[in-house]
Amino acid sequence: MKQKVKDLLHILVIYLIALFAAILTLKYTPIANILWKTALADFIAMVIVFVFSLRHKNSSVYDPFWSAAPVFIVIYWLFNSGQTDFYYKIIWVVILIWGTRLTWNWILRWDGFEDEDWRYIKIKKKTGKYYWPVSFLAIHLLPTALVFAGLVPLFYAFNSTETSPTSWFTVSAVFITMVAIYLEKTADDTLRQHIKSGNSSTELLQKGFWGVMKYPNYAGEVGFWWGIYAMSIVVDFSLWWTIFGPASITLLFVFVSIPMMKKRLANKTYK
Repeated sequence: MKQKVKDLLHILVIYLIALFAAILTLKYTPIANILWKTALADFIAMVIVFVFSLRHKNSSVYDPFWSAAPVFIVIYWLFNSGQTDFYYKIIWVVILIWGTRLTWNWILRWDGFEDEDWRYIKIKKKTGKYYWPVSFLAIHLLPTALVFAGLVPLFYAFNSTETSPTSWFTVSAVFITMVAIYLEKTADDTLRQHIKSGNSSTELLQKGFWGVMKYPNYAGEVGFWWGIYAMSIVVDFSLWWTIFGPASITLLFVFVSIPMMKKRLANKTYK
């Protein structure tokens, strides 16, 4: 346990370095377009995290980036936009709840630098000496780009000239997003308890949401990004074209994450 605490503190230092580099990029890069400037800062932070993944020979160093980066990106966009309406603050609070919850879930499951996500280990075995270029592109860069794309609707919503919404559409959008967060949290908690019990290798999880749907944790995550999209377009329906954000993340889960999980479960023998 003491080693895990040390490793988590090490992760914190890594992410503080990445955050500092992102802040310097935002401050000194001569790019007028805030969206592209943020994209560059996000990329620089990701590269720094990748360097430490390489140093520790563990791509799971990157895992918290998925949930941590959006919290800082969105608050930067919000302040830069000058929006003061309470609705926009609610959006950031929702992002904060999601990011904090997902990061905390990772902290509870990660056992230190000796622990690496099973998917990365599988990719490492397949790619051999080409693993680290593949890790940079597929494990670090691709998710970073997709999450950024998922946030793009918010950027345009924050900078919209439309009057902030106060209708039931607003309430519905926030509600959908919070339900998705709750679904993912409950599913993750149940899964973590199942793994901790030591029965994950011999018993198929059928408790809670796992008993009524497949991959409720994935469903909750995908639902969250569609919720972000919904909270954005209720501000300005002309932003419908930013649908590429949640759609891209959905495709990631449908064609990559779920197939890998199906194959993993198929290789297990249950009583």
